[in-house]
Amino acid sequence: MVSCSLTVMVMNIKILSVGRVKDPDLRNKISDYTARISRDARIAFREIKDSEVETEGRKLIDIINRETGYVFALSEEGALCTSAAFAAHIGAIQQKLIFVIGGPCGLSPAVKKRADEILSLSRMTFSHEMVQLFLLEQLYRSISILRNRKYHKA
Repeated sequence: MVSCSLTVMVMNIKILSVGRVKDPDLRNKISDYTARISRDARIAFREIKDSEVETEGRKLIDIINRETGYVFALSEEGALCTSAAFAAHIGAIQQKLIFVIGGPCGLSPAVKKRADEILSLSRMTFSHEMVQLFLLEQLYRSISILRNRKYHKA
């Protein structure tokens, strides 16, 4: 008798952000989505202190260069996509996913240049705290789509 098993690759996600999430309500929602994502993926966070955008950029690039993975810089001028397309895209990437969120002044040009891809969650500008929450929700939604779960209603 031949036995087959389906191996599902565990996603490995790292979120680099400038500044801390100070709002307790947002921290609670971020914790909730982090816990949900953690059931199916490894997720880690790294925050750097906000400062002048070029200084932030050098610190972020230093961290990115010590990692191995596919780097997404989140910026309003990046590519827009649907939730289903985002899920398919990240599901096809066979390496760690590194998402970089800028501070109040955004990301330095050097960070955007270093990224493998610039991604936009919206053409509007949001605080880094909100971007972190929106990104986590989309990551959870993507995992739900990839795992054929009911969370996504498309």
